[in-house]
Amino acid sequence: MKVKHIKKIAIIFNLKKKGLKDDSCEEYDEIETINALHKELKTFVPFVCRIEQSKNLVEDILKVNPDFVFNLAEGLGASRARESQVPCILESLNVPYSGSDPVALGLTLDKYLTNIILKEAGVPVPRAFTVENISQLPCLKIIFKKNNLFIVKPRWEGSSRGIFLNSVVSNFNELKERANFIFRKYKQPALVEEFLENDEITVGVCGNRFPFILGMMRVAEKNKSGTNFLYSQENKRNWEERIKYEPQSLIEKSIQKAIEKYSVKAFKALELRDIARIDFRLNGANVPKIIDVNPLPGLSPYYSDLPIICKLNGKNYSYLIKTILHEALKRNSLKLVTQKRY
Repeated sequence: MKVKHIKKIAIIFNLKKKGLKDDSCEEYDEIETINALHKELKTFVPFVCRIEQSKNLVEDILKVNPDFVFNLAEGLGASRARESQVPCILESLNVPYSGSDPVALGLTLDKYLTNIILKEAGVPVPRAFTVENISQLPCLKIIFKKNNLFIVKPRWEGSSRGIFLNSVVSNFNELKERANFIFRKYKQPALVEEFLENDEITVGVCGNRFPFILGMMRVAEKNKSGTNFLYSQENKRNWEERIKYEPQSLIEKSIQKAIEKYSVKAFKALELRDIARIDFRLNGANVPKIIDVNPLPGLSPYYSDLPIICKLNGKNYSYLIKTILHEALKRNSLKLVTQKRY
């Protein structure tokens, strides 16, 4: 295949609105993130432009006519296919872009379907159930027979949307209350998932034919509260006060090895591309199980998990963006006009 050189990159994104107190735009990017990414991409190509997703997206793309798109867009609306919107448009216009394709993006946003596929692929996942309305809830009374804990969350949301400190339930009445909250607020099915009580560890995975681990970190409570730790909306929004991110070196070697194995296996099973962040929790026996897969990980150099993982493992923000870009261009048989930083 002939290699094409590129000169113009467009960033497509959704911008977070200032002043919102709810989590309706939690997945969207702040302008500081777009500025940081723009600055990095300018070191590779002469022209970098920005396109905020809107109803005029097709016209905006045709007007800019980019050689390549760095895709950050989470999509508009609340459907489980929203992350596929921009890649579908780009493919219809024959414009190459970074990240996973529409099928993988739609699949991984649906946490229940992701759980099923990973389980079938031999990747450890928590027990999970889904309910679409209140009439289906009574069938889940039996799951509390062994005094198990479960976490209740929206079936297709990211960035911890719908996950709060009271999302972990220990009995049917609590489950009913949280599920009703999901039905009312998020207008979608609730996912009822086995709560894993030990460490939360998140991993960066990069590549295509041969995925590799960028690094991992443990997400822990800064001040032990004595309750079950949850990487919830409240904790994420106050991460500087409540959260400590611990480097890979503090994670037991056997756990690291298992997580590396299952991360790559999940990346391949879901047919992801270029970049992803995969979240694990350890159960009581310290077996790591995947609780979330994010093929559109946040790229804020200030607070996003993936850049923090890189920083803790001795890799800076420039390295992260360069690596994602390199993998995406190589997959699309593209090259930069100048290769000075490769």
